[in-house]
Amino acid sequence: MLIKRVFLVLIALLVSGVAFAAGGAHAQEEQFDADATLEVSSILSPELVSGPNHRVQQRVANDGFLNIYLIDSPFGQLRAVSTTQLLQYVDELNAVARMEQLSNSKEFKSGLKGKAADVVKGAKNLVLHPVDTVTGSVSGVFSVFGRVGESLTSRSISDTEDSRLEGAIGFSKTKRDYAYEFKVDVYSRDQILQDRLNNLSWAQYSGSLSMSALLMMIPGGAGVAVSVTGGNELMNKVYRDTPPNELRKRSRANLEAMGVSSAVIDPYIRNRVFTPREQNDIVETLVAMPNTADRAEFIKFAVLTENPDIAYFRWRQAGMYLNFNRIISPLVRFVAFGITTAALTQDGTLVFCAPLDYFRWTPNTSDFATRVNSLAGTIPGVHAKYLWVDGSVSPLARKNLGQMGWNVFEGGMKKLTAVR
Repeated sequence: MLIKRVFLVLIALLVSGVAFAAGGAHAQEEQFDADATLEVSSILSPELVSGPNHRVQQRVANDGFLNIYLIDSPFGQLRAVSTTQLLQYVDELNAVARMEQLSNSKEFKSGLKGKAADVVKGAKNLVLHPVDTVTGSVSGVFSVFGRVGESLTSRSISDTEDSRLEGAIGFSKTKRDYAYEFKVDVYSRDQILQDRLNNLSWAQYSGSLSMSALLMMIPGGAGVAVSVTGGNELMNKVYRDTPPNELRKRSRANLEAMGVSSAVIDPYIRNRVFTPREQNDIVETLVAMPNTADRAEFIKFAVLTENPDIAYFRWRQAGMYLNFNRIISPLVRFVAFGITTAALTQDGTLVFCAPLDYFRWTPNTSDFATRVNSLAGTIPGVHAKYLWVDGSVSPLARKNLGQMGWNVFEGGMKKLTAVR
């Protein structure tokens, strides 16, 4: 009888242990947010969901960091990684509509005859098609954070700039002029925009149509779109008038003046993933922060950029730091932060700016946050930790980050809009 009772007790303990383990595993699963497929109508305004030249597909993937949108238009489909890029592409589609209106006009078609028409038709044999961004339901940012010379003969030509031949024959300057008039980024990764800019530029380069004549054909003028990457008027003119090789020289000179070593400058300038505008803008942002020490730290981690999504992310991140410095509190120095960077204020606040759309608590983001928090603990003199995001964080993410000691600030897209 005693043996039987002991046996029953052991069985009971075993069963309860299994149940406890199962309950613990279940509790562990509940620590994370569910996989998210968002409804576009719940996160975007109606006019951004659809307009005369676009419609955003209803289901939006979120990889824990960024929203990934599919945009349908009369001109083709685009994939936007982040809400900010979506805004840019919508602006560019509106500009494309104006370009199409111009290309379909009788005056335009009558001006393209004979050899001129052949030049435009054959333009695609010369134009550079930017490298495609990562496909699927994750961004290039997820692929990094979710796992732990400047002459015509330079090899540092960006994936988004025109070929050396196009630069040499003057085509690229014409294209930059048109991008300026239409208020769009000539180095945009939007292939629909690139194709239309190329067609217009070849039309003028053929000599059959002047830019002034082309622009006069557009009712209401060309500049109806204002891209989020448009920047201020001064920098817009810089990108209109300055070819990429000169932009690289400009960036190199500015980095040298900051005291950044050539061992850091060289790989940064040669990184083909950045567009010429992104690369130069990051440097110009640091130039605008003369009282912030260790600006080389931002360039050091930017050197590691390996895909277009990360390049776009770091370009926007630089703008967030600049505006935190201008609007919230001066940043005294940048600090190395593993695969990214952070900054310190005078009172010992560690600031981490991240242009994220919706930060969910997933196994990947949890691992990333844990590693970042561990690195933060190695920085002396830190009395507070701030995380600024463009969009928002899930309640569970806010709770867990709060337990790590982070103060979370949402809506950086409005509060820390990049000022160029």
